[in-house]
Amino acid sequence: MSVVPVLFSDAKTDHPAIAQWCSTILAGDTARLLLLGPHWSGKSHAAYAALRRLMAAGYREANITVHQAHDLGRTYEPSMIENTTAVTVIDDLTLSVDLVREATVSLKADSADVQAMMALEAGALADAVARLSLLPRRSWLLIASSIDRLVETVGQETAERLLAVAEQAELPPRPRPSVRW
Repeated sequence: MSVVPVLFSDAKTDHPAIAQWCSTILAGDTARLLLLGPHWSGKSHAAYAALRRLMAAGYREANITVHQAHDLGRTYEPSMIENTTAVTVIDDLTLSVDLVREATVSLKADSADVQAMMALEAGALADAVARLSLLPRRSWLLIASSIDRLVETVGQETAERLLAVAEQAELPPRPRPSVRW
């Protein structure tokens, strides 16, 4: 299975931060990028375009790992990060916080069991990102909606470390696609 889903198989971007991230990795150096922006700003598209650019330049797909944050929180084992490939992407890092903060209706409280499971998954995700941020010679691209929500997702200490070591790029909002039912 390809690291680039079919949905993004033709993804392209001319964003300078993506170009720099790719160039740095292809030169054999470590690159770290925090890609920020609201929903529908094209963050995932840009990230997969970056991976396509790396592979088109000869970078081996076997050296790339992509995680969807909601899956990583559910399946996480520390070895998944400690033994990760040279390039790691975590998509939708702040999604769980985004969904709560952007809800347009009152949310009903989940049962205690569900809340406990969600807390464990959130803790696992925060631990994964904290571990990734400490690994030497690892390149990564993290996709988040905003710095405030990043802090809420991974904690202040990890967020500060990410901001200290990563380049940041913010994508502007785009019009949402029309949905026809």
